[in-house]
Amino acid sequence: MKKLLFLAGFAILLLTSCDPESLTTQSTNAIAGSYVITSLQSNVAVDLDGNGTSSTDMLSEATCVQQMTVDFNANGTFSAVVADVSFDVNNILVCTTSVETGTYTYANGILTVTAMFNGGSVTESQAVVLNPTNFSFTLNSNRINQAFPDLSTTRAAGITNLDVVYTRI
Repeated sequence: MKKLLFLAGFAILLLTSCDPESLTTQSTNAIAGSYVITSLQSNVAVDLDGNGTSSTDMLSEATCVQQMTVDFNANGTFSAVVADVSFDVNNILVCTTSVETGTYTYANGILTVTAMFNGGSVTESQAVVLNPTNFSFTLNSNRINQAFPDLSTTRAAGITNLDVVYTRI
């Protein structure tokens, strides 16, 4: 689940409108700035925290996700607070945060990040919609299944899309 939330965290993760003409001219400096996650919506309601109430608002279901931030520096480096969400043997949510660092590029609406991960690096690209106040993206079922092949055995079963919005602070 950490990789999924890292994907959410980088562009760290996935909506708003953007002028298609300006999209082709946007560069790494266009996205430079500090952001906080403000929306993480799933396509189905789930009860991740086991409190008996299901929701499509993942910020309310996994409160550590509310702490996710990303700082894109003008020099092409980034630092992100990402959520590490997993489930214990009783299928109860376990949620902590960590800091990920690395490099990024942003061009033609594609955000590519290379993060240091377990002594190596992981590179991911994601189409994002950028405007002056936020950026957003959607993680589809292929991305989710790639990151979490065993998701069907957890409380998160059924999630096939996550819509992510980060707001500039």
